[in-house]
Amino acid sequence: MITNTDVTVYNREYDSESKTDKWTRAYVPDAWWFKSEQSSITAEGRKNQDVITIRIPDISVSVKKDDYIVKGMCDIAPQTVKDLDGLEKVRVTSANYNTFGGNPHIKVVGV
Repeated sequence: MITNTDVTVYNREYDSESKTDKWTRAYVPDAWWFKSEQSSITAEGRKNQDVITIRIPDISVSVKKDDYIVKGMCDIAPQTVKDLDGLEKVRVTSANYNTFGGNPHIKVVGV
């Protein structure tokens, strides 16, 4: 698989005892990052949005909906999502584990 960057995956889990989000971080040294612009027409007019597709060849990494992925190596230990502001990041909207075939990978799409 062709890769063009490294990424850091931030998994968010809700802690019911402290009633806060707990974040875990996983660095992935090889990933493929692709940004495309999509638009739609609504009652308010045309809306543009960047859609990011990330392919991770390491299927042992845990990625799920509403996690965050930061482009590059990031060592921030966030308390909230706002701690990641200013970084090139994406909120995961879907994660598909393609474990079949000769090129297993995780396909992540986000905004």
